[in-house]
Amino acid sequence: MNATCSAPSETRQDTRLVQDRRDFLSLMGRLGLGMAAGPVIWKLLQTTGVVDPSGVAYAAPLSTDYQEAMYYEPLDNGKVRCTLCPRHEVLEPGQRGLCLGRGNLDGRMVTEAYGQPSILNIDPVGKNPLANFLPELNLLSVAHAGCNLRCKYCQNYEYAFSSPSQSDTITPFDPEQTVARMAERDIHGVGFTYTEPAYSPEFVMEMADFCAAQGLKRTLCTAGFLNPEPFRDLVRHFDAVTITFKGPSNEFYRDVCQGSLGPVLETMRIAREEGVWLEVATLIVPTLNDDENGLRSMAQWVASELGEDTPWHLERFDPQYRLQDLPPTDQRTLESAREIGFEAGLNYVYLSNLAPHVGNHTYCPNCGEVVVKRMGFLPLDNHVRDGRCPHCLTPIAGVWS
Repeated sequence: MNATCSAPSETRQDTRLVQDRRDFLSLMGRLGLGMAAGPVIWKLLQTTGVVDPSGVAYAAPLSTDYQEAMYYEPLDNGKVRCTLCPRHEVLEPGQRGLCLGRGNLDGRMVTEAYGQPSILNIDPVGKNPLANFLPELNLLSVAHAGCNLRCKYCQNYEYAFSSPSQSDTITPFDPEQTVARMAERDIHGVGFTYTEPAYSPEFVMEMADFCAAQGLKRTLCTAGFLNPEPFRDLVRHFDAVTITFKGPSNEFYRDVCQGSLGPVLETMRIAREEGVWLEVATLIVPTLNDDENGLRSMAQWVASELGEDTPWHLERFDPQYRLQDLPPTDQRTLESAREIGFEAGLNYVYLSNLAPHVGNHTYCPNCGEVVVKRMGFLPLDNHVRDGRCPHCLTPIAGVWS
């Protein structure tokens, strides 16, 4: 282990750091959140679509109102080939892709997701999850129905496995009015998250550019199952990106997510090459990807390919969708995975959705002192000064101003 990448010290285990409930309640008040109501500016809209046991939704017919999509090739006999994701689906007229938001309308690929979000939420940036990126930032989270993977454990399956036409959508969606409301509520960023934003690049890139022109930060949370060229185009529109690294093998991606690992590894490399701030997240699912050897190989890949300063978020599984017979991830499993991350040389390993816990905080990789104190996703104290630890002046990797 690198001498500057210490394992958790006694300081990291100081449970007193997470006991100040008054700080937590004060923060909730500043965000305008109620303990029961949650961080909602508009109520989460419930899907009206029907999902069959295979995870394939029955979608409404394509409409001539839909905008032409990017990233496709016209073929003979009115067919089109989608070039957005590694599936390279060939669609006949009237057919939709697995994502349910793109389809062939009379020989043209169209997108149903343009300007029709199903979810608008106020969230702390930590929920993205992003830990080493402007911790006090509040985001307007935006999501469309649809996804190009079919994870058996999906935490948002009501939306991910529906088409925009099946879900209640916020229509008409007015970006200018939305940004004005954000300013009123001290929200200075927009985050595309919850489902799979990358399958609707037409709207996501346009909205991201509009927000940048208004001085807002832009974040993206994606599974990264995209072809290299579209992903490179997409990531250039963002200030920070979280990519979900779902499992250690191609077999896991194939059997659990109906995808493949190789394209995801490539998108993580591309994000690093493009210079966007990158963090990685893994939902640990009992019996499926909680094996220590698999977790170790993932941690070592992140450290060697993306760098030791790449934050790795380890998240607790909540039984959902087709895996409701599995238990939630055991706390000891999460803590063991965190140790594996540190042993692999990673400097910033988080237990993001297990709170209160010492794994919520950011620590100086040199002296081990807490530099950002959190309750779960929510920041309580940020001691980083000019990008450095206030105790030993070691640089803390991330974006802090």
